[in-house]
Amino acid sequence: MSQASVTEGLVCRPNISAAGRRMRTRVGVVATVVGLGLAVGFAALHVGWAWRAVVFLPAATAAVGFLQARRHTCLKHAAAGTFEHDDLSATPAPADEVAASRAVAAGITRDAVMVGLASAALSMGSAFVVG
Repeated sequence: MSQASVTEGLVCRPNISAAGRRMRTRVGVVATVVGLGLAVGFAALHVGWAWRAVVFLPAATAAVGFLQARRHTCLKHAAAGTFEHDDLSATPAPADEVAASRAVAAGITRDAVMVGLASAALSMGSAFVVG
């Protein structure tokens, strides 16, 4: 099995399969389309800035999907201490790999929240520029 490295320099054994990475990438694409649709719709309808904060949810969801696929680490499997197989079934992961997997998962969560906040801020800021 190949090693997956992340920007923090952490290395862990991937806890998701190729099929799982494809599924998470699809989730990221769908959430991106939904988020962009909301942002454009809110701007076109001149919705108030507070409503535009809703863009956080699809943006953060998209980031989670893409980051899990990129970093080969599933948040759910990291929390449960499991490894996902090609048929999407799960088995317990070795204890020494669980801690590294959880550290990568924490980085994914942090980065996804930052993407969501930035997207919401951009959407909310455009309310003051557009109308």
